[in-house]
Amino acid sequence: MNVHIKSLFGALAFSLLLYSKSFGLNLFLLAILIVVLLMTHSERKVFPWRYASLYLFTGLMVFVDPSGFHVFVHFLSLCVLIGKSVAMKTSVYMASFAGLINFFVGALVRQVETRNGPAPAKKELSSTTVGYVKGGLLSCVFLVVFAFLYQNANPVFGELVNSIDLGFISFQWVFFTLLGYVLFLNLLRPYTPTELVEFDLGNGNELIAPSAPFSATTMKTLAQEHTLGIMVFGGLNILLAFFLMTDVVYLVQTTSLSNAAYSDAVHKGVYALILSFVLAIVLILCFFRGNLNFYKGNTLLKKLTYGWIFLNLLLVVSTCYKNWDYVSALGLTYKRIGVFVYLVLTLIGLMTAYVKVSQVKNFTYLLRINTASLFALLIVATAVPWNRAITWYNLHYLDRPDITYLLQLGDSNMPLLQSYAKKESGHLISEQEEAIRDRYERYQKEQDTKTWQECTLYEFTKTEEP
Repeated sequence: MNVHIKSLFGALAFSLLLYSKSFGLNLFLLAILIVVLLMTHSERKVFPWRYASLYLFTGLMVFVDPSGFHVFVHFLSLCVLIGKSVAMKTSVYMASFAGLINFFVGALVRQVETRNGPAPAKKELSSTTVGYVKGGLLSCVFLVVFAFLYQNANPVFGELVNSIDLGFISFQWVFFTLLGYVLFLNLLRPYTPTELVEFDLGNGNELIAPSAPFSATTMKTLAQEHTLGIMVFGGLNILLAFFLMTDVVYLVQTTSLSNAAYSDAVHKGVYALILSFVLAIVLILCFFRGNLNFYKGNTLLKKLTYGWIFLNLLLVVSTCYKNWDYVSALGLTYKRIGVFVYLVLTLIGLMTAYVKVSQVKNFTYLLRINTASLFALLIVATAVPWNRAITWYNLHYLDRPDITYLLQLGDSNMPLLQSYAKKESGHLISEQEEAIRDRYERYQKEQDTKTWQECTLYEFTKTEEP
């Protein structure tokens, strides 16, 4: 089938599913359509089924819980899928960048590239297909023209013509459908950023040892760098070890602290961890960027570096404990969940930094493995309906949950809040009961006006537990 016909078909489906609709079942159905079109139109023998499966999975999670986070990860997985479809072996970060380019200007860039170079072989449509397409378009035009002419000649026919509702056809609808056509054309006629792909594939993960022995001048410079590194990492190890000891003392005294003071301590601990981790990576990259990796006397520097990484791991554990204690006392929020996510990423980053030093890897290795880890963590995180999970946890494990915050999470948690308000009737503040009741009534009205494209899994199952 011709790429323009496929793009037109995709544009009509795009408009039917998404025009003036909120997200739900429509994004999952659109994901299935995109995967089918990419699979049948792929110019390459190997299709990235792994990333197509991840894209479908994130679409299913949008159907389960159409939060902004799930929609963002769904779009990111689409960019990675597109990038992998044009360059299978490229890294995740480069694939996402290539996919983002193709998502907006793929067909246009490819058209300009084709004009400046040899034109690729095109699959010509058969004369029969061309005839059917031209005949269908021309027939539609004449049918519309003559129908308006004949409606005044026959009252019955005129009523039938006037009863046809074409109100859905508007400038906004036409523009939206045209946008869908351009998007599908970009997906089916992708542009391969050859220079970027070759640059990515040409960079290995290991640092290359010098072929000749170091000169006397180089050895002197390396000895100075080694001494400087020992002093820097030695001093930082002592400072961080002292900080961790005082942190243990602080954790023992937290029972006497107010919620505000403890919250401030957790936030400051996270900020310290961010700066410490960034500093650790910068210092490791600075000292182990080149020949110092192959300097025979670097054993002590490596040991101090491993000690610095280990102490940072203890800082991760300490901050994780404080954040968990904070959650146990005051409940889950997106910020507190974000702290756990950052701690996991920090743990991965420190482990890869250790591998970089011990196995003489380069910066490209760190970039590849950490971006791939981030992408994998985002995919895993979409498996949880966070709005409902946060609401369920806070309502079940806190004596006084923050109802105001829970009401700000969206509509998917309203059945849980309504059920809680019924159980705790008389124990809640009147303003909270009224806010839940008003919000739930508005939620029900919105559900009644939703179309099938906007349905979510919970609206099908009608459950009140996550």
